[in-house]
Amino acid sequence: MKLHNILYTRLANRRNRAQPNGGAPPAAPRGRRVADLLLGLALFAGALALYVATLAPGLSFGDPAEYTFVPHIWGVIHPPGYAFQTVLGGLWQRLVPIGTIAYRANLLSAAAGAAIAALVYGAVRTLTPPEWEGRLMYLPALFAGASAAVATDIWQHSLHANAHIVTALLATLSVFLLLRWQRERKRGWLFAFCAVAGLSVTHHPLLVFSFPAYLVFILVVEPRIVLAWRTLLGMVGCALLGLSVWLYFPIRASLPTPIPFGPDTMNTLDGFLNVVMARGLRVNLFHFGLAEQLDRALVFWTLLRLQYSLPVIVLMAVGLIGLARRAWRAAVLYGVFLAVNLVFILNTIQDVMAYLMVPFTALAALAGMGALAAMRWAELLRRRSRLTMALLAVLLALPPVSRIVMYGPGVSLRGWREADAWVAALYDRFEGQGEGAVLLADWEHLTPLWYAEYVDDRPLNPDDVQLVYVAANSERPWVDNVWAHIADGPIYVTGYRRELVDEGFRLRAADRWLYRVLPPPAAAEPEEMTRLDAQAGPVTVVGYALESRTAAPGGVIPLTLYFRADETPADILFPYTTLGAMRFDYTTDSHRLSPWWEPGEIIGERYDLRIPLDAAGGVYPLQMGLRNLSQGQAVTFADGAEYLALGEVTIAGDPIPVPDDIIANIAHRVGLMRASASARGQHREAVWQEPLVVHPGDTIRVVLTWEALAPPDDNWKVFVHLVSPATGQAIAQQDNPPLGGAFPTFLWFPKWVAGQVVMDPYRIVVPPNTPPGDYWIEVGMYGFSSLQRAPFFDPAGNLTGDRFILGAVRVAGE
Repeated sequence: MKLHNILYTRLANRRNRAQPNGGAPPAAPRGRRVADLLLGLALFAGALALYVATLAPGLSFGDPAEYTFVPHIWGVIHPPGYAFQTVLGGLWQRLVPIGTIAYRANLLSAAAGAAIAALVYGAVRTLTPPEWEGRLMYLPALFAGASAAVATDIWQHSLHANAHIVTALLATLSVFLLLRWQRERKRGWLFAFCAVAGLSVTHHPLLVFSFPAYLVFILVVEPRIVLAWRTLLGMVGCALLGLSVWLYFPIRASLPTPIPFGPDTMNTLDGFLNVVMARGLRVNLFHFGLAEQLDRALVFWTLLRLQYSLPVIVLMAVGLIGLARRAWRAAVLYGVFLAVNLVFILNTIQDVMAYLMVPFTALAALAGMGALAAMRWAELLRRRSRLTMALLAVLLALPPVSRIVMYGPGVSLRGWREADAWVAALYDRFEGQGEGAVLLADWEHLTPLWYAEYVDDRPLNPDDVQLVYVAANSERPWVDNVWAHIADGPIYVTGYRRELVDEGFRLRAADRWLYRVLPPPAAAEPEEMTRLDAQAGPVTVVGYALESRTAAPGGVIPLTLYFRADETPADILFPYTTLGAMRFDYTTDSHRLSPWWEPGEIIGERYDLRIPLDAAGGVYPLQMGLRNLSQGQAVTFADGAEYLALGEVTIAGDPIPVPDDIIANIAHRVGLMRASASARGQHREAVWQEPLVVHPGDTIRVVLTWEALAPPDDNWKVFVHLVSPATGQAIAQQDNPPLGGAFPTFLWFPKWVAGQVVMDPYRIVVPPNTPPGDYWIEVGMYGFSSLQRAPFFDPAGNLTGDRFILGAVRVAGE
């Protein structure tokens, strides 16, 4: 009897596969449809609850703030305009009156992410053969939806306002509708898909790259559709209905009230096309060449491993193979969908993680199909052994649950109020003061202020401060803007701007976000400092400013020290600080060194106290001292003391263990775990002593393995340099954000989650004219905007510099 049942099932499968055009199976019983609906809603509710529990409570810097306030005022978002996002967000903010406008915008992303999980569930259930049905066969679909929900990329994008989670939702919805159409062969599903496809075009051009997969799938499912003119007419009509959302732009531009934010040319063809086709952003597309595709594949593997565990990835392969054998049309849909999207996305250098959500959701569905196949095989082999099936159910629940436990605290934005704190601090500093200041700000820092202006109806008075957006439309944007506004009033800039220092201006830290721009000599005393007036050799320590006196292990306390010299010192006098028994040395990078000081001016320089991750909690005395770096000796103060007391600092929180196998600690935030270099069939693991022998024109492939020790606090670029030890100059280099720009450490909030490990490939081409000799490969990180290098620390917490030497390279002759 058992053998008869197995053979009957196999014959039924063959009969179903033999149906013309992949004929539709009978409709599922009503009870099963109700169960699917209820379980899909339960998965949606569970994912939404997870996202709400970890949701950002307010604003985020940059694009998230724009996605929040532009729909509220019916403006135009940056290219490609996101017409659907604007209309959807504007309606959502008015129809869902929960919390502030910022919270509502974040909640829209949470709902979109939860809907993705439910649709992935629905896709797997749609692909489940009727003859495989059974109570436990709901588990693979639940597993797939839950896996998508807790994938780090999707989870992070579900916690703040952004258009990319809606992009992933539209792609997932399109695939689901096509699968339902194939199963039921009802034109309503196909027409719904066409409407969503039209909406997709109005939302983001990325979604067009999925259209080849959709077209191929429709043709292989129903080849004769090209002759069904009524059906084609209905499809075109539904697509045009979706595309009609684009009418928002010309209609809005034609209203008597001008567009408050965005271009005012949207009622012209050229202005419309400039925005929706994102003509100015095409430089980011197809950036990498054929020789770099192996590295891009490594990047994809690394990012995929951040989303799903290895067993889940194996199930994806099993699922695709199973579809190819049992439902080849669906396999074609997913195969072409993944291939086209990945080729495009992985060869782009901007928003890669955001775009990758589209294939990540498809892969989650394939993992569900793999789990379905595994459960089916277990059923056939063990005849529904309760113990076996229970074990499989536990194994399927383990990956999503473990990800919530492992990464939930790091992914969560529940306490993220950086943008709100920035707005509050700026208004406290300038509002009602009548300073007549000019604030030169980048996009990230201006968007929360525009929210305050447009949503909270609280614009800043130009008599207090004038906001100036600094765009990268010149070779020296910050310098050009300072000179343009030098006579308008006191000038402040967001963050440290090295090009202003190189121009000769002085930068004084005003608070954790702002620097005051001063022409030399800057002799005026800052109001915010605590006075010291302590003399040490030719230098007087005028005072200091300490923004906070509390930090957690791994945290940062900004310290600004103010110096004055009556005459320009000949030697480099440089500060260091101690916190109890801990000593904090600083690199000379991005500081105005004492031989450059002008007599009588007050030099204000910021030195960050980076608390070690494993520092014990407690109250510590903070002191500062000076060293003569030119002569390698300490400088004592006039009273003979070696240190100046700067009060006390509290370290609050539990120590964070640092991995024992770390080879370099960057800013107590990122660990370099491993590094390797290869060329001409040779391979070296850092730190190597035997030189890697190359010739001019050779390519050295370097792979760095990073681990996030704590959430990064800056958008760091990685540099990999081939350096001459004699001159210290780089003769070849590659500098970019990690993973070729695909995985920034910090973009509006920390993108790296503590515990994540990534493999980061680089290619260094030895210049053809390189003289024979010995060289080094050095690596490090520096701020994307500030260009300040991140410091390196040894296991004891001592500063070791701002670079790390991987090993020697010997360039041979021709």
